[in-house]
Amino acid sequence: MPESTFVHPLFGSVRFKTAHPTWVRGDKITFLSGFNVADIEPVTVPQLAHVPSDNGHLRFHKRARAQLLAVFADIEALGLLPTIKTCAGALNFRLRKPTSGALSKLPSNHAFGIAIDLNADDGSLGASVAPVAPIFQAFKFKWGKAFNDPMHFEVEAFVDHPRSVVQDVAVILNNQNIDLRAKNLMGNLVADASRASVLPGVSAQPLPGAKIKFSGPKGTQTLPAQRFGDGLAFVPLVRLCAVAGFNVDFDNDAKVAKLVKIEA
Repeated sequence: MPESTFVHPLFGSVRFKTAHPTWVRGDKITFLSGFNVADIEPVTVPQLAHVPSDNGHLRFHKRARAQLLAVFADIEALGLLPTIKTCAGALNFRLRKPTSGALSKLPSNHAFGIAIDLNADDGSLGASVAPVAPIFQAFKFKWGKAFNDPMHFEVEAFVDHPRSVVQDVAVILNNQNIDLRAKNLMGNLVADASRASVLPGVSAQPLPGAKIKFSGPKGTQTLPAQRFGDGLAFVPLVRLCAVAGFNVDFDNDAKVAKLVKIEA
């Protein structure tokens, strides 16, 4: 059986052998040294229970389990779970299978328990997962779109104590909550662009590209939109409120944004 050595960026030098006497594309492999398969442990991702995925039961490397769970918790917090239709699993002791069909003699990151495939059967190699890719990337997962395998996400750095990158923010105007669906998203204070009209006198006009023009009592602003697919776009809360004539007083501890009228 062919044997080979590979220097993995997270695990260092590992030695492995293949199942067949010659190199075969995607062949099963066995680690001989350098990697402890006992570090791969069961994990249940509750957000995957609704899709074909063995009820969300996976096996993943113990150092990456927490960040995997954090990813799916934040996907749920953004209302993006419907984006995920299938999960083809995570752990698979095999060689890489480039989408080009070429033979690779390198172990797949699935073999290390640090990769997961989503929406593999969508007819576009998983490109339909694009709306959730920014969340994976925020937790140090590399998106396989970079090498023409968009269904695939793999850990490129361990996050031992991951913290949510999505927190709901209450917006207060005249001592009442207004539903801007505001969030602290990856460190940025944003609002759901589709809710802009709850601000007095504000209207929105989508523009080509990732931009939206807002008009209000204090003029117009064209704002960049962070899009998660076609149905969800966030824009900077402070700049949106300025169009309506308000400054934002944000309490980060309480996650409350109070709108204060800009004096003429």
